[in-house]
Amino acid sequence: MWSSTRPGDAPRPRSRYLTTSHTRACTIESHPPLEHWFAAGGDHRLIENPQTGLTPYRASLRPRNTAQFGSCTASSPGPRGWAAGQHALKHCQASDEGIRETAEQTRMELRNVMEIPAEIAVAMAPSGTDILYLVSHIALQGVDSVHHVVVGANELGGGTLKACRGLTFSAMTPFGGDDEVGRPIAGLAERCTAEAIYLREAAGQRLDTDAVDAQVEQRVDELVTDGKRIILHMVVHSKTGLRAPSALVAARLRQRHGDKLMVLVDAAQGRLAPSDIRRALKLGFVVMFTGSKFYSGPPFSGVLFLPTHLSADPGPLVPELSKWFDQASLPGSWVSARESLSEKHNQGLALRWTAAMAEFNAYHAILPRWRGRVYATFAGAIHETFGPPDIIDLEIPLPPVHQLVTALGAFPTVFGFRVRGPDGWFDAPQLKSLHAMLDTDLSHEDPRWGGVYHLGQPVALGPPDGERRAFLRVALGARLITDFGRTPNAGGPWMREQMSGIRTKVETLVRTGRMQP
Repeated sequence: MWSSTRPGDAPRPRSRYLTTSHTRACTIESHPPLEHWFAAGGDHRLIENPQTGLTPYRASLRPRNTAQFGSCTASSPGPRGWAAGQHALKHCQASDEGIRETAEQTRMELRNVMEIPAEIAVAMAPSGTDILYLVSHIALQGVDSVHHVVVGANELGGGTLKACRGLTFSAMTPFGGDDEVGRPIAGLAERCTAEAIYLREAAGQRLDTDAVDAQVEQRVDELVTDGKRIILHMVVHSKTGLRAPSALVAARLRQRHGDKLMVLVDAAQGRLAPSDIRRALKLGFVVMFTGSKFYSGPPFSGVLFLPTHLSADPGPLVPELSKWFDQASLPGSWVSARESLSEKHNQGLALRWTAAMAEFNAYHAILPRWRGRVYATFAGAIHETFGPPDIIDLEIPLPPVHQLVTALGAFPTVFGFRVRGPDGWFDAPQLKSLHAMLDTDLSHEDPRWGGVYHLGQPVALGPPDGERRAFLRVALGARLITDFGRTPNAGGPWMREQMSGIRTKVETLVRTGRMQP
């Protein structure tokens, strides 16, 4: 069994290899372990808590013995990804060229798995949120300013709106060290603005999808003007599985407004089939994707697919973006963009993507019909175990409404639920405490609390000024599908056992007063 710590281990401190100066110094002369490289070239979300040995999302940077149902937030690396990372680490430690080759290998494998044509540009980034800086830079070509219309903003990455506005979203940058959250990035902040369109009412109820489509279409039509490019964020799977606007509306708007509109498909959850990615690219949409959500790679790794008309070298990046991007992660044809960056490569990102690709390849080696059995088994185990509502109130996922829904996109793989205490529904801070308890062995207090379950972190729903209804989430990731895809029962008994354990632990923690509202 894999575990993040061993009995008697001291708490692990923040990795001393996180800073740029240390990663440069450690490339050849020393050989830090893989978990330190997984933390390098990222931001505060990769810093481990010295007491728990876990990141803020309760993921470890090495394999960990827990039921992994948190792929909608982050996953600890599994044995398969860990082994791939260890193998690649030896190649990277040999020379700087080895790191460049590792990054290029990822780009090639992504093309092969997704069947992406050669004319499509593929750019990698430390996370999905970081990608937004690159999207803004590309969209600014030939116009004075860009304006992001972020659909479902409250159910995307927490730094999304800041990044869209050209502001820093973390107190730490991949190559620049410590920073200040919300600081304007010169060259972006003065030219980038953003607004949110929400997918839920103030109390958290889902809005009608046709009404959202109408609102998006009307708002984009109002915003389009000369000298400004609109970036419409089309979320194909939010933190709780919502999707909007529809592909029909996005395509109609793009046909109406041409180059004044860029459609960005936010597939950061990774819950979009390769065939749907290709269809989005044929429609002229830009696609943002990650290997660290559904595909269960170590946190974090992002990639941007650019359709043919946007695949050319976007020219030198604004100087400050050297704190986020490196030469090897950008397409080889982007000569000017690469030359504008001071960092040759991002060792941590290259290794995180290598681990993610091991999960990609293993998942796609399973026949689609076998994968479908696991999807159905997972959903069945949740419905069978979590209902009817008492302390736990399950939100039933809506069927997808847009056209990017073949295969993976058509299956519900994230289920959100509320938790009721003696004085009402738990809010996000209370659910955060419960989230940590579920992920901790508390059998020394009660034998019913011995299970360790890593769920998706709490998400507050609705506009920021609303009642902020909040959910915990149970998510199915590629790793579990790979592990159970070839078994006769598709993992059914194990999944029902885990869901029953989650329900029992939640209910007894609440009823006994151990989890105070």
